[in-house]
Amino acid sequence: MKLTEEIDLEAFAKAFLETYLENGYTTMPKREIDLLVLRMLIEHRESWSWEEPPSAFALSQELRATRSKMRSMMDEISFRHLANEDTARKRLRKIITDRVREEGEELFENNKVRIQIEDGFLREFAKDLVQKDFGIVDSSFNSSILVLSGDKFLAIAFEVMPESAREKIETELNEHKEALHAQDNQNLVRLFFEHAVKGAGNEVGKQAINLGVTALTGGTDKLPGIVKWFIDKMKSDDSDSVSVEV
Repeated sequence: MKLTEEIDLEAFAKAFLETYLENGYTTMPKREIDLLVLRMLIEHRESWSWEEPPSAFALSQELRATRSKMRSMMDEISFRHLANEDTARKRLRKIITDRVREEGEELFENNKVRIQIEDGFLREFAKDLVQKDFGIVDSSFNSSILVLSGDKFLAIAFEVMPESAREKIETELNEHKEALHAQDNQNLVRLFFEHAVKGAGNEVGKQAINLGVTALTGGTDKLPGIVKWFIDKMKSDDSDSVSVEV
């Protein structure tokens, strides 16, 4: 099927002309025209959307351009027109949830989760969510792929999970304030990450992934039990540490 056969040509032409003529005829540079055409194609082709944008490789095949050029242009459009945090959280949640449902138990390999995010703004947004509290996110193999340890995956999952799941976790953590050594007005989620999750080994890392997956896929009734698992493990580790010191 030809590209033009899937496009609402009337809507495409109207949107293109309105933007192209906005500042006067011939004032838009070629690069801006190319970006505008690409944005209009994604917005007006039936099988494409910004919720599920085509990959740079798919675009390169359709438009007979290099993959690197398509990716650069998609990233530029993303930073200009899609840089909204509320929308980014929803889009990021969909990407992670789709990955979870597609992969199941094969989601993680060697206690790591790999998530491919083609969208430039969304990729940097996801990195920033983790880096501000939990340090470096590995993307050295392929800059569109985030490689997340269990604690970092859970950190992103907590930021984008539905409000009902977040409230369920926070309610359970409130039951364990003493175990978390919480003082008045301290953030229990932060304490949970610091004492029970962050820097954990394989067993705890996999449970962190399990907690994030459960929260994202609607298993809210299971969340208190998983949170309690972390608290019990933390108490056990604290007890072992005291025994060794004695």
